[in-house]
Amino acid sequence: MNVRGVFQKDYIVGLDIGSSSIKLAKFLKTPDGLCLIKTDIEEVSSYAVDEALRGKEIQSLLKKITRGVDVSNSKFIVTINCPKTAIKKAIVPYMPRTELRNAIRLAVKNYFPFPIDDSLVDFEISGEVIEKGVKKFEVLVATSPKKTVNEFLSILKEAGVKPVSFIAVPYAMQRLAHAFYPGEGQTRCFLDIGSCHTELVILKGKGLVFSRKIPVAGNDITKEMTGVLVSDKGRTELSLDEAEKIKRKIGLPPEGESKMINDKISTTQILSMIRMPLEQLVNEIERCFDYYREEAEGGKIDSFVLLGGGSSLRRLTDFLSKELGIEVKLLSSLEGIKIEPGAIDGRAPELHRLALAIGAGLGGVKGLNLLPLEIKEETKKTFKRAGIQAVVTGVIITLALVYIGMRIQVTSFQKRIAASRIEMLSLKPQMEQVKAQNLTSEILRNEPYWEDVFRELSNIVPDDSYLTQFTMKDKTFKMRGVVISSAPEEILSGFILALEKGIFKDVRLISTKEIRDTTGNEFELECRID
Repeated sequence: MNVRGVFQKDYIVGLDIGSSSIKLAKFLKTPDGLCLIKTDIEEVSSYAVDEALRGKEIQSLLKKITRGVDVSNSKFIVTINCPKTAIKKAIVPYMPRTELRNAIRLAVKNYFPFPIDDSLVDFEISGEVIEKGVKKFEVLVATSPKKTVNEFLSILKEAGVKPVSFIAVPYAMQRLAHAFYPGEGQTRCFLDIGSCHTELVILKGKGLVFSRKIPVAGNDITKEMTGVLVSDKGRTELSLDEAEKIKRKIGLPPEGESKMINDKISTTQILSMIRMPLEQLVNEIERCFDYYREEAEGGKIDSFVLLGGGSSLRRLTDFLSKELGIEVKLLSSLEGIKIEPGAIDGRAPELHRLALAIGAGLGGVKGLNLLPLEIKEETKKTFKRAGIQAVVTGVIITLALVYIGMRIQVTSFQKRIAASRIEMLSLKPQMEQVKAQNLTSEILRNEPYWEDVFRELSNIVPDDSYLTQFTMKDKTFKMRGVVISSAPEEILSGFILALEKGIFKDVRLISTKEIRDTTGNEFELECRID
């Protein structure tokens, strides 16, 4: 039995495996909710031609980024992405939930612009709607090709990571919005610009109402900078790596500025070359907004947030704000999320890059999950076994602690009883001597006929007691003594009853007092003599 497992902490790890970087966000599950305790980013070599080498590099980086993470006892939620990984909101007939899965797979084929026959599909019921007087389900449906899922599983397995959930990028963005804006009913747009994929989602309150992939990403901007340039210095052509470095350094040059970069390309040339993909990006965003306004009957976008590594392009937020007519901001804070000191130290400027990993971890293991069904079932069984083991181990530990506590108490009592018996034996001769001396001197000295009293007392004084003092005034007889016992009240009660059966009347207990460092009590009795 793994006793240590009962005391282990519960960790949830969000993992975002992108084309140009791997991001990790580690959360600790506490009674007050999830707390972010670690973040990390590892860069992937740009534009690797050999896919096998790229796969090995990603495996190596996964091992590096998970170093220090208890992989076997952490729940990994991983974002998964490819051109055919998507989420759509759909309306399906109302039916028993046990029949929904097969029905949804058939019903949502027309919602996706690509076939889903060889894809994994999962759904989440977001509510109920009435269409023409008929009740229906409103569902979020996620899909991803089995090939993509298997590729991710293979990479993670080689790195020693066993995921409990695969989620699509829009779902991670929705989870992020839930944490940032709890209970708010505004309409927000999130745009994640990666190296190979750009994802736009629109959320109204907590609900995802629109999601679409945009065919313009960071690599498209970089590739536009690799065209042949002709100047007074001759022909120039940038490599992909050179173009990426210049793009990250210069960003979107201000209009009217003209200066040479690395003696190869001017800022004016950079602006003219990247303007086309940027304008295409703006056009695609406006198309999404127009579709949403049409579906929402004139609904407006209240805020626009940029995520992803491609969002790091300098002055991109200003350009989009101007072109779209709405304020565009880069994600720069984590309000609403509990963060342990040191979790993001030095990484605050990179929060927009960490966003998907953070969003993945925030939702826990529930919800849309694109893992194959057999792996889901295996994971459920693992959690169930772990839960049963934890309960059984907890019961065993509790019983063991109770038993140990009882044994300690019994041993303590036994030692005290043994010590009391030894003390009693050592005091017994003295007690007998004191009894004889005190009774003789006190009684016989005052009244010769008290010999009867002495005889009476000698017969009824308990073995565990002895008398130390007698006084008499006007036939009122007082006696003081000591009871050596762990139950002095019981012995005194019996002694009083025995006195009243003889020549002593109206026997009263005047006082009793515990003797320090000894198991016993001093007492004083008062009675009358017939």
